[in-house]
Amino acid sequence: MKFKVPVGVNVLSPLSFWKAEDFLGAVRTFCEFLPDLTPEKWGWVEPLKQPFEPDHLDKMVHANGVCETAHWKRAKRPKAEGGFSTRWKSGSPRVRDTHANISFNTELGQVAQEALITYVKQSSIRVTADIALIDVVSESYIDFARESESALYGRRFYLVTHTLRHWLPDVFWVTVFGPAYVRLFGKERLLTAPAFAVEELGPEMVYVQLTEHIADTVTHPELLQSRRDAFKKHVDHNAFFVSGMGYDRLKKGPFGDVFTTPIFDLVPDKRPWE
Repeated sequence: MKFKVPVGVNVLSPLSFWKAEDFLGAVRTFCEFLPDLTPEKWGWVEPLKQPFEPDHLDKMVHANGVCETAHWKRAKRPKAEGGFSTRWKSGSPRVRDTHANISFNTELGQVAQEALITYVKQSSIRVTADIALIDVVSESYIDFARESESALYGRRFYLVTHTLRHWLPDVFWVTVFGPAYVRLFGKERLLTAPAFAVEELGPEMVYVQLTEHIADTVTHPELLQSRRDAFKKHVDHNAFFVSGMGYDRLKKGPFGDVFTTPIFDLVPDKRPWE
């Protein structure tokens, strides 16, 4: 689905979403706080043909109780598409398992900014997110987003655990720093960061909003960049990606030998068939 100016939202949870109560809880939270983005179709694979029924979300779980990544789309305004991704389980001790990942894109200006903010806050709290974001891959930002691997797939933000174990791509227009990053940066330093809004969402969770309006990502990119720079200077940490210092993370050795990275405490879990 094409968006003229897509707004991306990501929420990464240390849960696996293999359990129906966790997976469906994430879907219900989305429906509760973003009713204007109620999906029309969903499916486990393309093409997405199954009608989305908010009153029958149990259909998104297999009859044997197995949950797997579900994709969805909404073609009418406000347009949107996204997915609820379960943990990817690795057989390699070097690559390791991943977070569950809630991600979606919608069109700038079609959904109220406050609705997106409220959803990200509530979703992050409910799934104990390690990190969450709201941002726009503007024309002036796209090259850095690709290089830092926050937007490898066109103008779509999609953070993945494999990248976060090597570097944090950036601070975004909205970033929720969860337990792993609060421990890495320090809560007090995050709470005193120079930003339009900073809010403590929990003992180990801090919300940061760089500017007042999300449209600043397009209309005032220089302002947003200055706020990104000021935030990273304040945090004074080498966790953030620096242009020209990237490497092939799939072939690299130990984590953290270029950038400082957190330790993610993924919730231990087994898939229902194991």
